[in-house]
Amino acid sequence: MLENLFETCGYLASYIGTFLEGEIFLLTSVLSAKLGYFNFFGGLIASFLGAYTRDMLQFSLVKKQGRKLLDNKPKLQTKLENASGWYNKRPVFYLTVYRFMFGVSTVIIMLSGLKEDISFSKFALHSAIGIGLWVSVLGGLGYFCADILIEKLHFLSEHSLEVIGVLSVIGLVYWFFVKRPKNQHSFKNKELDKK
Repeated sequence: MLENLFETCGYLASYIGTFLEGEIFLLTSVLSAKLGYFNFFGGLIASFLGAYTRDMLQFSLVKKQGRKLLDNKPKLQTKLENASGWYNKRPVFYLTVYRFMFGVSTVIIMLSGLKEDISFSKFALHSAIGIGLWVSVLGGLGYFCADILIEKLHFLSEHSLEVIGVLSVIGLVYWFFVKRPKNQHSFKNKELDKK
């Protein structure tokens, strides 16, 4: 039953996972494909679409609301000002490789959205190329390394769904505590503001 559900929802899980987090879900998708739960290339396409959708939404939001968002977040504004020095020297290069720069991809998306000379179509093109490279390289490496894991760790083939589940939970926990957008004004702060 669980295997049928995973086969049916695997592509959707790959899409949603890479939309929310990225690397962990891409590698989980690759491992799932290697174990035969769904097609490898289908998993890569779902992962590409999830990452691309997220990046395009972030870019669009920053393009429309960027300055308003930064007015309320001075720490973020300082980080962006510090990063803009190296980014402004080679923006097209960073637009293409930002997915490989763990920890600063969101900063690069924001800097791109704030720059007037980077249009939606320019970002879309370079983002598609960069995410395509990222999915191909990381997915390909993950696919070949999965053979080693499967051969060396015999329990993986016996408990593959559990391993995939644990990796998914790790990815969601990481997203929730590290990458999830933080709401500055919680319910408690709103109550204090009313007083």
